[in-house]
Amino acid sequence: MRPYEVMVILDPDLEDDAIQATLDKAAKTLTDAGAVINRLDPWGLRRLAYEIRHKSSGYYALFEVTAPPAAVAEVDRVLRLEKDNVLRHKVIRIPEEVAGRRLAGPPEEITSVPNTGE
Repeated sequence: MRPYEVMVILDPDLEDDAIQATLDKAAKTLTDAGAVINRLDPWGLRRLAYEIRHKSSGYYALFEVTAPPAAVAEVDRVLRLEKDNVLRHKVIRIPEEVAGRRLAGPPEEITSVPNTGE
């Protein structure tokens, strides 16, 4: 199992229950395929950098998951089929070193500057 981030941008014209239903469908797809959802972070309505399908804003949500590759492929397929509700989505594999730091908490404070030999 590998760590991933799944960013979803939903249509801003959707009702709250439709937004929740789409996010629940993605979460159910992941868990049914053997993934563990570490965190779901709904960012809410944000302005887009450029218009997508004549929309200037979108509802953002970020899933942080630990999943087998097959689960990620399945959620990618499901989100692609939800093209009426989903403006864009992106799945990114997080390097193990970065994911380990995130799960471990904030980094320790550096009390001294290392000697560079100069």
